[in-house]
Amino acid sequence: MAHSNHISLDGVLEEPVSFAFELPLTLAALDREPLQEISPVILEGTVSPIDGGYSLDARCAFQGKLECSRCLAGYPFAVDETFSLLLYPRAAGALGPGRDEPDVVEYEDGRLAVEPIAEERVQLAIPMKPLCRRECLGLCPRCGADRNEGFCGCQEEVADPRWGALEAFRDATKPQKV
Repeated sequence: MAHSNHISLDGVLEEPVSFAFELPLTLAALDREPLQEISPVILEGTVSPIDGGYSLDARCAFQGKLECSRCLAGYPFAVDETFSLLLYPRAAGALGPGRDEPDVVEYEDGRLAVEPIAEERVQLAIPMKPLCRRECLGLCPRCGADRNEGFCGCQEEVADPRWGALEAFRDATKPQKV
């Protein structure tokens, strides 16, 4: 594993150059509330020269623990993905090609910082509403009991009385069984 968090692009001339990093990202730096734990991120792959820049083909792997958005229980998750990026030099004072393109990264001084790439891959992998399982029942809104562990005994909430007229209309227009 490499010790520096940069790839030197000066050595990438005609043949692809391999790289491998183990990046210990912190929860504070990632600042994602459902993320409770994360292992070091493994980022490995190759950089190849292309016209005007470089092509990065990589694998990103890590594991951790997320908080379910329904029942608040922690559950394990793992990511092992491959991805590709185009690398272009940052143009001084001009808008570079990467400003509006998601798979384009700009570099400066012949060095590519890999930690921001790893952070972005982690951010993209974390779901907006993480669920421990699709059929998670969540917490009871009255007592806070985990409905996945059993029935809590709370009464179902009665419908708002302002909907009474609409319920009466529904009942009056239901087809009668003969």
